[in-house]
Amino acid sequence: MKKIAFLVILSISFCSVSFAQDFSFDELAKLRKTKFPEFETEVHKKGYEMEHLEYNERCTVYRKGDNVISYCHYYDDGNSYHSHVAIKFEFKDKASYEKLKAQVVAGMTYYKTRLRRYTHQHYMEHIYVNDAITVHLYDITFDDDNKPYFEIEIKSIYAAY
Repeated sequence: MKKIAFLVILSISFCSVSFAQDFSFDELAKLRKTKFPEFETEVHKKGYEMEHLEYNERCTVYRKGDNVISYCHYYDDGNSYHSHVAIKFEFKDKASYEKLKAQVVAGMTYYKTRLRRYTHQHYMEHIYVNDAITVHLYDITFDDDNKPYFEIEIKSIYAAY
């Protein structure tokens, strides 16, 4: 009986810790290369539902609890005819952010870090690159809320940043 109770408690703790970690960095990078129907199928498999469209950024946004994943389609500013797909994954769990960040750092080259401050928001942005993609890691905090949230954005190396 003690073993069963221990297993139940252990499984609950793993569920709460791994909830925000729906995607590994490799999964997110692979999703960036997929066409929209395949992307949608994969996020639905993980329990995400479409929340809304962002017309200005040409993004389709999916939500599962506090986690948000977006499929965004960008076009160059006229200097070339490339279009770029970016995947944005937003969540509130710092442990999951650190885990994803460690996966990025292990396989990519550091480019730069920026600290941005606005009236009610500031964020730290770490940028990593390799031969194919650039990854932006955001740690975002608002003045009226002391709980930061995190975002990882994966896009083509040719997209402007």
